[in-house]
Amino acid sequence: MKLLVWLALFGAACVCEGSRVLMVLPLGSPSHKNIMTPLAEALGRRGHQVTVASLHAAPENASRSYTDLAATDAWTTVRKVTGDFNVFKMRQEGGGEDINSRVMKKVLRHLPEYCDAFLRDPAVQNAWNRKPDLILLPAFMNECGLALVHKFKVPFIYVTTSGLTPWTADLVGNPENPAYVPNQYLSYGAHMTLWERTVNTLVRLISPTLRTRLVLNKLDGVVQRFLGDPMVSLAEVEKNVSLVLVNSHYSLGHPRPLSPNVVEVGAMHCRPARPVADQQLSHFLDSSPTPVILFSLGSTIRSEQLPSSLRQTLVSAFRRLPYRVVWKWEGSAIENLPSNVLTRPWLSQQDVLGHPKVAGFVTHGGLLSLQEAVYHGVPVVGLPLMSDQHLNVRQAATLGLGRQLLLEDITEDVLYETITGVVEDPSFRQEVHKRSELLRDQETTPLNRAVYWSEHVLRHGGATHLQSAAVDLPIYQYLLLDVACVLASVAIVAALLVWWILRAALRALLKALKRTTKSLLKKVSVHVKVE
Repeated sequence: MKLLVWLALFGAACVCEGSRVLMVLPLGSPSHKNIMTPLAEALGRRGHQVTVASLHAAPENASRSYTDLAATDAWTTVRKVTGDFNVFKMRQEGGGEDINSRVMKKVLRHLPEYCDAFLRDPAVQNAWNRKPDLILLPAFMNECGLALVHKFKVPFIYVTTSGLTPWTADLVGNPENPAYVPNQYLSYGAHMTLWERTVNTLVRLISPTLRTRLVLNKLDGVVQRFLGDPMVSLAEVEKNVSLVLVNSHYSLGHPRPLSPNVVEVGAMHCRPARPVADQQLSHFLDSSPTPVILFSLGSTIRSEQLPSSLRQTLVSAFRRLPYRVVWKWEGSAIENLPSNVLTRPWLSQQDVLGHPKVAGFVTHGGLLSLQEAVYHGVPVVGLPLMSDQHLNVRQAATLGLGRQLLLEDITEDVLYETITGVVEDPSFRQEVHKRSELLRDQETTPLNRAVYWSEHVLRHGGATHLQSAAVDLPIYQYLLLDVACVLASVAIVAALLVWWILRAALRALLKALKRTTKSLLKKVSVHVKVE
């Protein structure tokens, strides 16, 4: 018997260690891929055959512990539709319309086209040639990848690039009470007013239905034609999700209840800083007699796209700062660049943030950048431009990690005062250090946790044992509406019964009083007659 147990354990370990893992990202920016890349590298180092299929090729210095499939033809299709993604030009041409609304409308309108291009891309065809043992894909706007899940009938894991979305919570039966769990697309805190709770509840109830109509239903036809199966329903396919890895952590937001199949891996990409490899940049940092500020707009938005007037405002403000500035600048050399500013077309952001001289970070407010800032204990000046950046920056400001600066409010004086205010006010550094300690103080690292649970799904061929019974409950049972009806019925019956008893008792009492009264009147009458 013991021999059989050991053989079974050995077999499970062998299956897990030699597994084929496929990560699919049909849409999204390079930062979305950056969330999953550390996990791909870690699984590859553990002996798994990992393949990552996305729109963006890995950099030349990327790890070779996984196979990278870049869907360049599909990316060309996306670029033809979206054009040169210049957020500043879009703001000028938008006529006051919200950029997020414009981008979302365009993406939703062309989502089937994007999906078809990705599925048919020559590079992605390699992913169809070998059946994987596990598939991972982002949980929003990347549902096109469910085509591979349906084709291979293997366990899959959703990875959220931000917080836990309402529809993903529903898929795994995770509780999400809108009374104290703010929707990730709303800038609310955990303590909401009556109006905020009302809006939060409506968004919570409506958003899963909207996502089904606008995303899943649109992609069904594309996947059906590609696979030659008219019965494919992505809404049904995703119900088989084994686990959700969430790019969040309570130290960076609000604590909330999580079921066993929802695992927080926020800041999974963060790591201790290494010596800066760029010698000139390293010397610029090491030799600085003053604090250093890092300015970066992330991997998608390029500083060279800044309008000339705004660029000059930045240069003038940087010149006045009593600090050195490292500016991620991708364009040609800037005229009259101040001596306290050093530009670089690319830099290892975590190595710079982790340098002891860096005291402030002017950022676009991308979630990964904010996680890195907190991890390395650097206060921020948030300059949100689009997507979830406004929500991220507002959250950071609410937590006391820095200040928010809107693009339309920027002047030389405002930028100067905001940056110096964040650097010179010790409360920001104290709060970000506190949050950094909370983020680092975990039973294991987020990356190791992601590896463990990915292998857990591999070992057990899924994770139905982690799924809450709430998944199978109809809405009236989940909200205890039937129980409320039963209790209300019992209360009504009890009230009616009490009313009937009291009514009967009152009637009996009145009848008795009436008989007694008649008897007394009769006796009085007889007594009067006798007299």
